[in-house]
Amino acid sequence: MDELYTTRLLAVGKALQEALAWRRPLEIANGKGRPAGVLMPLWDDGQAVQMIFTKRSSELPQHAGQVSFPGGMSERGDRDLAHTALRETNEEIGVPMDQIKVLSRLDQLQTITGFVVTPFLGLVASGATFQVNPVEVDRLLLAPLAKVLDRNNYRQMEVDWDGMKFCQMALPHDGDVIWGATFRMLQNFVESLGGRVEAIIAAAGGRA
Repeated sequence: MDELYTTRLLAVGKALQEALAWRRPLEIANGKGRPAGVLMPLWDDGQAVQMIFTKRSSELPQHAGQVSFPGGMSERGDRDLAHTALRETNEEIGVPMDQIKVLSRLDQLQTITGFVVTPFLGLVASGATFQVNPVEVDRLLLAPLAKVLDRNNYRQMEVDWDGMKFCQMALPHDGDVIWGATFRMLQNFVESLGGRVEAIIAAAGGRA
């Protein structure tokens, strides 16, 4: 299966697994929220390793118009939450489940909208084609992994949620703002890597 991925992407994946191997992901004890699984997908575009986000449709009832990771609620028939994350990724952006290599489970978090979210870090095959489901996703958003991991790029920004404006830490990228639960997943991810962040940034290429 490794032949589906570039040498750079596999090297970054190995470095991430080694960095995350020492810790047990946080679990929400007695979580009363609805279980959901999301994928934090990494893909090599030929220039650098990119992290894939989605710009959600403005017509959705939850988190409309926000930048998020592909994923959603667990459904009957899902083997586990990793399966949920892969199924939802296929439904939202068209990547087949067998073209994704799951690396690690990351810290769970609870959202203010009532979900307990379990993120999974995964590699997307280099030859994968993306087909956005317009019912759920307006477009893809690619951000260099090197940029995502660099906390110097994080800013206090004004965001809008249900007509209410407030300031919080976020990551601006190409006119979009990554904030809320998605940004919290990024923060948890970076903190989990400890002192290996700079080495992974260098391996990923494309610092911005």
